[in-house]
Order: sequence, then C-alpha cells, then structure tokens
Amino acid sequence: MRSPTGQPKNMGKLVEMIQNAVSTGQIDVAEQLAGQMDNYLLSELIQSLYKEGYVALAKERLLQIEPRLLREPTPPFLELSLIWAEICYDERQYEEAAPIFEALAERNPDFAAARFGAASCYLQQAIANLERRIQLYHPPKSEQEKICKYLDDFHQALNLIQASGWHTEWSPAQVRHFPAKPSTRLH
Repeated sequence: MRSPTGQPKNMGKLVEMIQNAVSTGQIDVAEQLAGQMDNYLLSELIQSLYKEGYVALAKERLLQIEPRLLREPTPPFLELSLIWAEICYDERQYEEAAPIFEALAERNPDFAAARFGAASCYLQQAIANLERRIQLYHPPKSEQEKICKYLDDFHQALNLIQASGWHTEWSPAQVRHFPAKPSTRLH
C-alpha cells in the first residue's frame, strides 16, 4: 500500500533499517534494502554511508548518479550534492567543489556551511596558485616576501573558516571506515 505521496507506507521503516545496517557494518544488507531503482533510498544509503565514515563507498554510489544532478543541486539530491562537494574538497578538486557549494548557497541563502565551503575552495585555489608561482617563476626576494605575506593571510583566513565547522567532522569510529592510505616505503 502506498501513502498519498506515492511512497510505500513502510518507507520510514526501510530507511531506518538501511541506517541501522550501515551503522552496524552490514553494508551488503543496506544495499539490498536500498535496491537499485529508488532515488530516495539510494540517497538514504549514500547519506548513511557518508555519515558513518564509509566515504569511499559513498563516493562509489555517487559516481553512479548523473553528474549534472550533483552539480546542479535540486531535491532529492541536495544532501548528496553537499556530500559530493565535501568529497571533492577533500580530494583537492576545488574547481569541482566550489560551484556546487555556491549552488547550494544560492538555493538556501541561510546555509552558511555552503558559503564557507565555497570560500575554502577559493582560498585553497589561491594558495595553490601562489605556491605554484613561487616554484615556477623563482621571483626575486622582494616579490617572494609579498607572496609569502599573501600566503600567510590566506592561511589565516582559511583557519578562521575551518573553525566554523562547515565540513563534516569525523569521530575516531568513523575514521576507521576510511580507505587505507597507501604505505610509503623509505629506501
């Protein structure tokens, strides 16, 4: 039986079961419950995966969604767009993340985290550009000092923005679900 919105009446229970399965590490069960066809359940699965620190799995599922739906956030993909933007930010893909944060902020002007996310992206890009300039052009000492002053200012601004808590903060339990970092061998 369906509710007036067209969703099965037990949808809330199904969402709860997906969340519980993910939080207990039963990812296969959560994926079976979410199925393949329902965008709402896929969204719930991705949000649960991300919330529990299964960032790589959340990213895999996000990559199955048409990119335009994540880059131009609209319901039911608003939360998924935010998750995608955070993942892009963490992977230093600032040029991908910034417009998503901006679109989220335009859609919801009171959503400060989106504005802080966009600002962080632009500051990170400016920092990278200035550092590249020093490496590529080897400017004279006087110009290098100016660039270093700008870098310090940008880092201070970035620290202020990061202190706002705009980005998901991970607990040690969530971090355990992160993909293992490749080991580096010292020769």
